[in-house]
Amino acid sequence: MGIIITIDGPSGVGKSTVSRILAKILGYRYIDTGAMYRGVAYAFVASGYSLESIDDGRMETFLNGLDLEFHFDDTASVFYRKEDISEKIREPEISLIASKLSQNRKVREYLTGKQREIGRPGGVVLEGRDTGSVVFPDAHVKFFLDADHEERARRRHLELKEKGKEANIDTVKEEISIRDRQDSQRELAPLVRPKDSVYIDTTRLDINGVVEEMLKYILPMVK
Repeated sequence: MGIIITIDGPSGVGKSTVSRILAKILGYRYIDTGAMYRGVAYAFVASGYSLESIDDGRMETFLNGLDLEFHFDDTASVFYRKEDISEKIREPEISLIASKLSQNRKVREYLTGKQREIGRPGGVVLEGRDTGSVVFPDAHVKFFLDADHEERARRRHLELKEKGKEANIDTVKEEISIRDRQDSQRELAPLVRPKDSVYIDTTRLDINGVVEEMLKYILPMVK
């Protein structure tokens, strides 16, 4: 048992890292909802579907036959047809497709249902873009992390370089801008800051600083 903690915000604000740290400190499960959308996006592409030719009927057929597994503990692992695709789903092109698929009602209903099923018992830290606004609007503690565009691009560029991937900083900035527009302007569950969430600007905070700030709100709830 335990409480439900949600952490939302755009890419590059440190959501994944602080979520993993908080989950470890609290002994909670870390649920990366973005990895779930990316997993569906990877399977969508691997199955030969295209965004231009898909309709509700074909999407429902695709989702019903989807051989996709999610394993959440200290980290998020995604398996497609028994293959571990946890690293493959982090490619920029998969992220962009995931953002577009998140605008599809069938996909969102499918994954929101799975996220609620996993998180409902409590003792979870959910990280994504609508975990506090849509998935668990009654979560015990909600956070919205943010940072300025330049810093977010710098972090994403560094992350790619550390993984040995070539990346142009201007390209990274543009990809982040595209993703921001897609996430904030979509009709279904757009990226918004929940009114009852704690807002934290991470631009000038290191990871430990962000975690310490969040624990101020969490610890009184779990003691």
